[in-house]
Amino acid sequence: MGYAAENGIKALIFDIDGTFYPKRAMMFRLGLASALHLPFALKYNRMRQDLRKETGFEMGDASSLGELQEKESRMMYPGRDVEYFISKEERVFRKPWERLFSNIKPYPDVRNVLMKARSEGYILAALSDFPIGTKLRALGIDDLLDLSVSTEEYGALKPSIRPFSAILDELGLKAAEALYTGDSRSKDVDGAKNAGMHTALISRSVRVYNNADIIFSSWEEFGKMVL
Repeated sequence: MGYAAENGIKALIFDIDGTFYPKRAMMFRLGLASALHLPFALKYNRMRQDLRKETGFEMGDASSLGELQEKESRMMYPGRDVEYFISKEERVFRKPWERLFSNIKPYPDVRNVLMKARSEGYILAALSDFPIGTKLRALGIDDLLDLSVSTEEYGALKPSIRPFSAILDELGLKAAEALYTGDSRSKDVDGAKNAGMHTALISRSVRVYNNADIIFSSWEEFGKMVL
């Protein structure tokens, strides 16, 4: 009996970038998308870092994508219309990502482990800070997930409690009934643990982290530990 069954877990919820596939593949594609718009990309990255610091683990004052974009727009371009920010974000990141992420490859055993989890009756979901677009289809796992959503849709970025609580509400689950898995200690593990969820960290270097209930280095290992 694995960790999930031993702890009454009903849902396995995952980060996407760096969890289903190597983080370096995302960073390479982000670099390509940013190359022609470097000033905006650097300013955008600083803004997101400031937004995470401002909100921390709290709910934040935005509760939808529209409200979040209004806040981001005020942080980057005070006095400008939100439409200016949205058009820049769309042109620099959202549209290019559909093309740039069309050929990403998952870690070995991702699909096999998710198929096994489904066969054992677990709800499967994905929660990512970045727009999901066609990533899950490119990874070959879109048919296995019951729900996939960006934290932006809920109006906050990890580690805010808002997106973790919101996805639990959508799934009709208590926090203790879900295991959240990601590659970031501060955003994924700390955020989910603060929301009351069980947590798993994928890492090839970290072996001890108090907020992670499980630490694994490969999806084969995850399957053996969790299922």
